[in-house]
Amino acid sequence: MDSILSDITKKLAAQNCVLATVISSTGSTPRSSGAHMLICPQGEFYGTVGGGLIEAQVQITAAEFLVGEKGAAALHSYDLDNTKAGALGMSCGGSLTVLLERLTPDYHAEFVELENNVRKGNASSREAYYVQDGTAWCRVTADELADDKYAEAVKAINASKSTASDAAPLLLNQQPLQYFSETYHPSATVIIAGAGHVAKPTAEIAHLVGFSVVVLDDREEFANQERFPNAHVQVVESLDDILSEITIHKDCYVVIVTRGHEHDKTVLQQALTTPAKYIGMIGSKSKRDGLYERLREEGVTDEAIARCHCPIGLPLGGRTPEEIAVSIMAEIIQKKAQG
Repeated sequence: MDSILSDITKKLAAQNCVLATVISSTGSTPRSSGAHMLICPQGEFYGTVGGGLIEAQVQITAAEFLVGEKGAAALHSYDLDNTKAGALGMSCGGSLTVLLERLTPDYHAEFVELENNVRKGNASSREAYYVQDGTAWCRVTADELADDKYAEAVKAINASKSTASDAAPLLLNQQPLQYFSETYHPSATVIIAGAGHVAKPTAEIAHLVGFSVVVLDDREEFANQERFPNAHVQVVESLDDILSEITIHKDCYVVIVTRGHEHDKTVLQQALTTPAKYIGMIGSKSKRDGLYERLREEGVTDEAIARCHCPIGLPLGGRTPEEIAVSIMAEIIQKKAQG
């Protein structure tokens, strides 16, 4: 899942935020179309639109745009010439066109729904309509958009967006409306089945290196936000149907570290039916061989079983939960790099 969505849902519930989205870039700039940065009160910010001088300028502009009771947007261009870039020790020069959107708590539920959909493995889009209001654009509600005065503009926008790609943010100017849409795609996700002593450091390392993290278990005393502050934690009714509440897509990495062999077998059997890029299961070779034989007796093919990495992780020789977590994530990173 795009991590910026998680930042938005955490911060937007009780305060305004400004979402900066790179619409286009020219020259040699460090970030391209679709890069995000969330700017919050008290100087907090998350994500990046490139760092250095341009990012500082975006933060200043966004801080001034935070104040207001309604959703609004403004388009800004930021330039970094090669002279300034060299003075800052940067090799880039160019310009960025950035859309600043003032998000208010009124839109919190919209982003929560969006985040949940993406977390389940579904590409999901959001769209916003704006109308000129002085130097900025004011957000148009769904009810207001139904007004006849917008009918022709909406018709033209619908025609244009139907042929547009969802690979990059879309900004359309069709007077009197400005239209913005963006599709969020599921990101590389580590799904950890089991919330025990190995799961905890694995979740932290996975988050640290940029994966979205989902932790699943049937024990609330283990599967909770306090133990896994940087993961989406879900308490399931039973490990027999542990994957029913999430969609596992082709950029998912399943880590099976439950509390027992039978549970591992149950989860593995489910995981092998998914398109996950990686499936790993903790355990010794002798445990693995016995479990695999039982799966074959139940009709699971050798081809399917061969997808499982067991013993899980690269053979680094570690023994502590933290060392095992490093080996697990090393193997996942290797698999991800192989494409």
